[in-house]
Amino acid sequence: MFRVPRPGPRALSLCLVGALLIPAGATVGGAKTAAAKDPTARKRGSPESTDRRLRRRLAIRRGCDFLCGTPGSLPTSKTYEGVQRTDGGFGENRAVVALTSLAVLALMSEGSTDGRGRHGLAVKRALSFLLGLIENRKPNGRWHEGYFWYAQDGSSRMHGQGFATLALASALGTSTGKRATQIRRALVKAVKCIEQSQTATGGFGYEPMPAGEHEGSVTVAVAQGLRAARDAGVVVDRSVITKGLFYLKKSQKSDGSFQYSLHQDQSSYALTAAALSSFFLYGKYRDDPEKTIKRGIGYMRSKLRRNVDLPWYYYGHFYGAWACWQVDGHTWSPEGDNLWGWWQSKVYPDLLRRQRNTGDFEPDSGRYDYGPVLSTAFAVLTLAIPDEILPIFQR
Repeated sequence: MFRVPRPGPRALSLCLVGALLIPAGATVGGAKTAAAKDPTARKRGSPESTDRRLRRRLAIRRGCDFLCGTPGSLPTSKTYEGVQRTDGGFGENRAVVALTSLAVLALMSEGSTDGRGRHGLAVKRALSFLLGLIENRKPNGRWHEGYFWYAQDGSSRMHGQGFATLALASALGTSTGKRATQIRRALVKAVKCIEQSQTATGGFGYEPMPAGEHEGSVTVAVAQGLRAARDAGVVVDRSVITKGLFYLKKSQKSDGSFQYSLHQDQSSYALTAAALSSFFLYGKYRDDPEKTIKRGIGYMRSKLRRNVDLPWYYYGHFYGAWACWQVDGHTWSPEGDNLWGWWQSKVYPDLLRRQRNTGDFEPDSGRYDYGPVLSTAFAVLTLAIPDEILPIFQR
């Protein structure tokens, strides 16, 4: 799943990659400190207009209502897969781990928490589903302990592992008592599984094993899950992050884009946005001598100037929003050279037009169409990034 198909989907030496890492135990506030030390950082200004914010927040709310099957938000012709399942999961069996993780992240980005808020019960049930995948799985000798495995799900794999780790880590701060202990215990296992699955290249592949295929989008997903887990107080092996970011660094091409893997040179806007968001997430705001960040941003701009309807639309724009917000968020005017103001003026109007009367966002078409759960969850997260409700989105 989420495999960025081979079409048809700050220079850093190894010692410099360490500069990407915020010291263990640091919180997201450390990223703000790093940005404040950057003499090129933009000052806040040109705030979001009230009308625009209201429209954006309404779209978020309608999308979350769809995911939870709020009366009046669903088609009448059939039971839509946007309705939360009886087991607490979301979407089809074939990708239930990743879809549930993204859906619960979307609900939390709107303001609901584990058992509290407009969709608190749905969040609680979804988290229980993910926790059960680790707690109820019997060892079979095939996968590491801590792998979010569901028998009928052949698509989520290590993408799902990264998203599920991110979801549980994001929920930990609002959970208390035995529930918090349960989530933390699962996170420790999930992180260990990720660490044991890194390949010799520093990247990660689709399966939880240290040998075999590796590629950029999986590496991004697990790196972001690890960062969230570390912010939540879980010990993460520093060298795993160092090697993962170095893998991404090595995958940049001469045109500034980031390619599918070290052995597959096809690149895309989506992979480039995802890689840049990972660098920013680990505190790298100043560019390196090879202009890694500048060239990556330049590539993204060149793609969007021509067309915003790009392959892997929702995945790509989710990471595009994340990356651009980290660069100079809070400045909403498209005038001048600020990146966020320009990006959102190009993408948000088109994204909002894709929301249907039922609250969901029209899915991507083709082989990698996982239905409206995927498109709606990614769209809600993309629209919610400026609210910074999820700690991982904070600048």
